[in-house]
Amino acid sequence: MAYVVARPKGRFEIRESLHTPDGPRARSLAGFEVLTDAVLAKAARRAQRPFDVEAVLASGRRAGALARVDVGRGGDDSRERFVETSRRMARALQRPPTLRPVDPGAALIDLLGFADAVTRNQPPRPPAPLEFPVLSRLVEGHRGSPHHA
Repeated sequence: MAYVVARPKGRFEIRESLHTPDGPRARSLAGFEVLTDAVLAKAARRAQRPFDVEAVLASGRRAGALARVDVGRGGDDSRERFVETSRRMARALQRPPTLRPVDPGAALIDLLGFADAVTRNQPPRPPAPLEFPVLSRLVEGHRGSPHHA
């Protein structure tokens, strides 16, 4: 089974799990920053086991690697990744809901990957102290609510 893992400095790797006499091992099939058709083809050529492209793409989304078609043109790569990710999310929302329950963990990982893609394109912000509401105001507001007995 091939899958995607995050590496340092915004890089990713497609790996393959193999069973050996010494136990399970993982071997690298391809390293990348942007998951393209060329990267998928390279990994598929190197794979020793059946290579499921859809499973690798799903794993890439969960790992935060944004898949896009390698269109072979220059330009703002981060903008293209953002647009492709937005389109993929819109297509997913247009599909009718499935009858089987959705794994909330996988959904959270997909959402975090999307949020990471959005924040990656934002200018860095200076750190700001955390601000919390004064608890006494929350209690006073709760006492005045019609639901408080």
